[in-house]
Amino acid sequence: MKIYTFELGHRSFSSAPRSGGHETSTQTVLNGPTSVSSTGVGALNFDIDVVLEGDRRATWRALELEELGNNPRMGVHPVSGISMAGFDGYYVISSTSRDPGVVEPPGESPSDTDAKEELTLSLERAGTRNYHWLGVTTRPTEDVDHPFGNDTTPLVGLPADAQRVRAVDATAEPEQRELSLMPTSTVTAELGDVDLYDATALPFDEPVYLYDLPYAQQGDVDAAVFDTYGESDRVNADGAFVWAQVFDSAHVFDGDAVVENGILRLTISEPEAVDGTGTLTAERWDASAAGGDGDWVAVGLPDPSTMDTEWRPLDLDVVATSPARVAAQLEFEAVAGDREGDIYAVDVALDRGREDALITLTGSATDPIPTDLETHLDPIASESIVDAFGDVRQSPQQLVAREEVRL
Repeated sequence: MKIYTFELGHRSFSSAPRSGGHETSTQTVLNGPTSVSSTGVGALNFDIDVVLEGDRRATWRALELEELGNNPRMGVHPVSGISMAGFDGYYVISSTSRDPGVVEPPGESPSDTDAKEELTLSLERAGTRNYHWLGVTTRPTEDVDHPFGNDTTPLVGLPADAQRVRAVDATAEPEQRELSLMPTSTVTAELGDVDLYDATALPFDEPVYLYDLPYAQQGDVDAAVFDTYGESDRVNADGAFVWAQVFDSAHVFDGDAVVENGILRLTISEPEAVDGTGTLTAERWDASAAGGDGDWVAVGLPDPSTMDTEWRPLDLDVVATSPARVAAQLEFEAVAGDREGDIYAVDVALDRGREDALITLTGSATDPIPTDLETHLDPIASESIVDAFGDVRQSPQQLVAREEVRL
């Protein structure tokens, strides 16, 4: 079973009986018969009990699943891999309860610790692929403020495996639509390809892209945030996934924060509470590396310690996590040099399918990005001065009921 990107082994969960049915209204006529009519059909729902146990990594996965269930920007999740007919679909996790077991002993290494976590998720069916489209809403008319270039092509990334891709006009009745769309290019991410569409190439101004995608493939090429929990690689020598995906903007990072979309990966290490300086490193996915198997290759960011002012990451504030975009505010501190002690923040948005991050001045900024900080960020910064989604903090993807856009 898989809930969005969270894989559950078949031995790690059990499900309670599914329930559903008609909601009814009863009318009684004096000295007459009683009539019962349907006022609608209630959503099908069922509970699953999840048991995660092993070393301390079990607690990381439990927190990941708890955050997924409580993410308000991703209220509906694809659920797949259930062997019983009629269960796969889109679900709202209407409630989440977590019963953490005792973690003993609290050793330095995760493998030194025994842990057991039990969670209960209540799933309420929201529909299926035959009832909903996946929709990406655009507003490609808003200029953004940054010094990194002046490209005016707002690109929107959709999974290359998407089926029946089309666009409708968000500002009018959905009779205005394009049913035959061609991407401007296709890029390769770690777990799949992404088609890029020019949001200004259509005969209407604010297109909503609609598409279908098998439940199990949703999430493969999406933007995401991870907590490394001190692990250098996402997958360990045993093939186990040891990072945890972050779905809560209030998440407290235990390790480094990683913002990535399968093409560009940014790793932010905040400074230690007592001593130390933060670091920002970047990598890009190179499908030709490692003998054609693909690998992450370092991006050469200019060394801030060699500049007149040494800017280092101070704080990462995750604003929104959604499949099409991760948005955050990244604060830098001048730890040495001409402007030592100064603090400067930028907004960062990483979209699905993009090779660069959209790095812009914050809404309250009165000064331009400092020259040395601009130099440090330039290799990973998008040149686009048009944001495809109109606001770097927007979460543009949602489900769209087919009945809302039928001809």
